[in-house]
Amino acid sequence: MNCRTLSGSLRARRAATAALLLTAALALVGCGASSADRPPATVSTGTASTGTSSAGLRGDRLSTPITLTAAAKADEFTSSAGGKTSLATLQQGHLMLLYFGYTNCPDVCPTTMADLGSALRQLPSQVQARTQVVFVTSDPARDTPTVMKAWLAHFDSGLIHHFIGLTAAITQIDAVAKSVGVPLSPPVRAPDGTITVEHGAQTLAFVDSAARVLWTADTPVPDYAHDIEQLAAGVNG
Repeated sequence: MNCRTLSGSLRARRAATAALLLTAALALVGCGASSADRPPATVSTGTASTGTSSAGLRGDRLSTPITLTAAAKADEFTSSAGGKTSLATLQQGHLMLLYFGYTNCPDVCPTTMADLGSALRQLPSQVQARTQVVFVTSDPARDTPTVMKAWLAHFDSGLIHHFIGLTAAITQIDAVAKSVGVPLSPPVRAPDGTITVEHGAQTLAFVDSAARVLWTADTPVPDYAHDIEQLAAGVNG
C-alpha cells in the first residue's frame, strides 16, 4: 500500500469516527502499520464539517497526552538548517508541529506540508513566530539535510519561521517515532524501481513537551489555522 491509498483510508476513518470515542489505533494510523504498532491511547474526535471537539479544537484531542520522553528530548538530529539540534530545543517557547515522512512521498507528505504552510500564512506574525514545523525524515538514506532544505523551501515561503527537516540514523528515528506513537516501516523497492516508505501520517502538536491534539492528513486548512492560533496562545516563553 502506498501513501495515496493511505490518504483515502484516513478520510474514510475520520468520517466514520465523528461521534465516537476511538482508540488511537484509528487516529494514529500508519501506512500499512499493524495494530501492534499503535499505542493504546484514546482520542476524542469532532466532525470536520462542524469544526467542533470537546476541547473546542478541530483536530483530534488525545485523552492521554503524548509526551516527549527524556530520550526523545535528548537525541540530537542533523538539521536542514545546519548543525545539530533536538526536539527539546526546537519546542522551547514554540508550538511544535511534528511530522514524520519523506521527500519522495507522492502525495500525503507534500500535501500536509503545503496545508500547514497555507494555514500559517493566514495567521498573524506573532503566531507564526511561536510555531515551528518539524519534519523528521523516515528515509534518511535519501533525505540529506540539503535535500530536505530544498524540498521544505517550497512550503514555507513568506513565513517567519522556516520549516525544519531532521535526520539521523534510522534506528534513532524509528525509536523516537515509536515513542510518540508514529509507526514507520523500512523502505520498500517495487519491481519498477520505485521506493516507498510507509509511515504514520498524523501531525502532532506539542506544547511544553506534550501533544494533546493531532491532525490527520485530510485536515482542512481552515481547521489547521483555527487550532494553531489557539494552541500557540498557550505556549510559555
